[in-house]
Amino acid sequence: MISVEELDSARSSQWRDAADDALRAAKQCATIAGYARDEIARTLKANWSGDAGRAARASFVKHADDYEAAEVALKAMAKAYDDLAEAITDAQRDLRSGLDYASKHGLRVYPSGRVELAQPMATEPGYDKDEAEADAHVQHAHEVVSAALTKAPRADTEVAGRLRTVEGLTAVKDPKLAREALEPGSPLAIALRLRGGLGGVHRINVPPSVLDAVDRAARETGVSRKVILATLWQEQQWYQNHEPRLRGPLSEIGRFGEWLWSQTVDPGKSLGITHIKMPTARKVFEQNPGVFTMADGRPMSTLNDRELAAVIEHNPELSVRISAHLLADLRKNPEGSDTDKQLFVLYAADTGQVRGDNERYGDEAEYRRNIVHTRSKSWDEVEPHIDDAMAWHGLTDEERAGALRKLESQAPPGSHVHLEPIYGDQVGGVGTGPPEPPSPPAEPAPEPGAPPTPPEGD
Repeated sequence: MISVEELDSARSSQWRDAADDALRAAKQCATIAGYARDEIARTLKANWSGDAGRAARASFVKHADDYEAAEVALKAMAKAYDDLAEAITDAQRDLRSGLDYASKHGLRVYPSGRVELAQPMATEPGYDKDEAEADAHVQHAHEVVSAALTKAPRADTEVAGRLRTVEGLTAVKDPKLAREALEPGSPLAIALRLRGGLGGVHRINVPPSVLDAVDRAARETGVSRKVILATLWQEQQWYQNHEPRLRGPLSEIGRFGEWLWSQTVDPGKSLGITHIKMPTARKVFEQNPGVFTMADGRPMSTLNDRELAAVIEHNPELSVRISAHLLADLRKNPEGSDTDKQLFVLYAADTGQVRGDNERYGDEAEYRRNIVHTRSKSWDEVEPHIDDAMAWHGLTDEERAGALRKLESQAPPGSHVHLEPIYGDQVGGVGTGPPEPPSPPAEPAPEPGAPPTPPEGD
């Protein structure tokens, strides 16, 4: 979420101006496309026959398609900007209504949207001392303000996804496919976003068994798959990113080094693929009795530190499950744990200060410091990639194959089409699109030194 002040001061007019600019550019593209297709191509057909004329017409028709596809993309951009401006305006109206209500009833509103009684006002003449009624005022103001603070970021996230699709449309020259990509839930749109690459973000390099463990842990704990995947991504170490299957020599050396370090130097060292500290693991066992057991039925809580460290280090699926239960336990305290991002931050540092800052600043990273600031920024960086990967893996095999074929049809023959989800298998194909239309043959130039052709009639 954003803060009360940020939403109150947001300038939706800037997004409307951007929408107007994009719409003007779209109209220019439409004009050029119509001129190339309807005027120039028609004139060429009437006045230039033969192969050269056909090549020229094909070139202008292709240019018309390019401009029409650009028109589609720019109109989609304008609509996204306009929708965001409308959502911000609506959220501001709701926020200000909630703030006015809070002021009228002597309530204090924190930057995060939390509302409480303003204690100094409790002794003022005329103040309503009825506790039940005061609680109702607090509850109503909190609901109105929180809903407003949620509405704007939700719209921002949704529009950001649409704009990533628009960005991907630069690879689409067919207006029909461009329109298809803009349909809600379009597999082609998801593929276009994945084609944009990860921008330097490392992949979640784990085998299918660990991804299956993420799914099971999410169902078991009620924690979202997104926050578990983000935690897995954040906690991966260099040796895990070197070798995707977690069982190469570098991985084994790194894992053994972590285990040896925990035994000989620092018992508080983090262990396993999700960086679980020994005391933290034992606290999870304590808060979830009977959940974690060995194959022989013994509770894992009965293992000594050396035994438990070995079990965690050599069982990444167990690490994922422990972390999911830890995230669920963190959520039991409602202070500063409203969103996946806040849980992601608390996983690194569950302190009173962090929870208090989560309450004050919501999901905003700007005012945070040190590890919390870094981790908050990491969430902003990785979240869209996880969203795209989850959407891609949520498609059927036929939908994924169809989207890839359509991308291939837009790429030049023989070129490589590459989709890179942040987890799971990467996908590639070979371009099958039409080659560029041949350029019209140039008029032969006169040989050097040849006299100019005299004008006729002289």
